[in-house]
Amino acid sequence: MTPMFMTALPSSIIAQSSHSYSAIDEQRDVFESHRHHIFSVAYYMTGNEQEAETILSSTFVRGFKKHAKPSIDILDRALMAELHGRFQLIPVPVMEAGSASLGGKNVRRTDLEEALWQLPARERLCFLLRDVEGYTPARIAGLLESTEIEVQLKGF
Repeated sequence: MTPMFMTALPSSIIAQSSHSYSAIDEQRDVFESHRHHIFSVAYYMTGNEQEAETILSSTFVRGFKKHAKPSIDILDRALMAELHGRFQLIPVPVMEAGSASLGGKNVRRTDLEEALWQLPARERLCFLLRDVEGYTPARIAGLLESTEIEVQLKGF
């Protein structure tokens, strides 16, 4: 005997319902797998949790507008667009090699965080992408519409 609720719904509605649910699950998986990365970059660029949350939301809205299941590349480009709208991510002159050396001194984490905030926005972003997120110079150059050599010359 077929349960009452199964006979009340046509099979096409049941199939559509389960198909929609899996698309939502896929979007949730994309969000969950990349939200920490996007939030951390946004937070270290802004220093403000609320603004980082706003950037996080806007990044995913942009990403999902481009593709139903956006890749990390699509999301990174959406994040760069959000950051370009908030910061002047213009190239800065290359410093001489070694001019920013710590000279082998022990450095506290707070000193490093303060130094990070002193960097121009573009250099701070390069540092975060390379040393915190582990991006290659080639990937950073692609995201910032720069050359790999320029990224490497800056010591990132």
